[in-house]
Amino acid sequence: MASNLSISSSYAGELALPYISAAVLSGDTIANNYVTVKENVKFKMVLKTLASTGIVKAWGCDFNNADTTLTLAERVLQVTDLKVNVEVCKAQFASDWEAAQTGRGFINNVIPANFADFVIAHLSGKVAENIEYTLWQGNFEGSAFTSFNGILKVLDTAKGGTPDVDFANAFTAANVVASLTTLANALPATLLGDTTVKLFINRKTAQLYRQALSALGYLQQFNAASNYPLMFDGYEIYVCPGIPDNVALFAKVDNLFFGTDLVSDFNEVKVVDMSVTDGSDNVRMVMKFRAGTQVAIPAEAILGFMNP
Repeated sequence: MASNLSISSSYAGELALPYISAAVLSGDTIANNYVTVKENVKFKMVLKTLASTGIVKAWGCDFNNADTTLTLAERVLQVTDLKVNVEVCKAQFASDWEAAQTGRGFINNVIPANFADFVIAHLSGKVAENIEYTLWQGNFEGSAFTSFNGILKVLDTAKGGTPDVDFANAFTAANVVASLTTLANALPATLLGDTTVKLFINRKTAQLYRQALSALGYLQQFNAASNYPLMFDGYEIYVCPGIPDNVALFAKVDNLFFGTDLVSDFNEVKVVDMSVTDGSDNVRMVMKFRAGTQVAIPAEAILGFMNP
């Protein structure tokens, strides 16, 4: 019977790595390498930036560094200590686990033989979803995700609370092309036509864009292949579920950073069977890890949203 299951597992440091990695790194944005991930940030990491002017001159015999300037700046990527405390009834998971064990061949998947591993794998998906949303909208414009500052909050602060483009209206199939065109027009000359620049939007905006293309008669190529890459004016579109509605961003992947610490002893995963302490069928899961975001050069990330 499910109620007779007894489980107790604890993973710390490197032993927790498979589960912490699954929880932190399996969100769409991180899993698809849409941002640059730094995996060994215990507290802070300094991101160095270098700007230069007047470095190319006419040839001459003498050494000449007149009018040459090198500006070294830095942005600090700081991670926040985070935890997950979840309590569930193990009977609910036991039935799923037992069904999965008997149906291994049918679902063509590898089912954890250990019940505790099954619980961790199940709940890690929820953690990954939270990280996906917090990575983008943490503490941004009244977001419910507040465990650390997301990329949009970092950019909003760097830009003084004023977006590069203030969208007048919520996105619709009728205005999404015009809205994104306005954002593209705000790109600085150094980024125009750069193939490493991507357009970041969420799933709803991507669907509105597809509808707009369909209405214009341009969608036949997408009907032919569901995985056909979305493009906008030559820029590849990265669809990230964590981005809020009516928000869009042009940026390079190597300008957007997510930091975590996957090799520290701080990382910990525990599954505690409460039946031995209070006689209940509850199971508690505890996870500890670190996460944070940073943008190396905010001026090279063009942000648009509806400014309240």
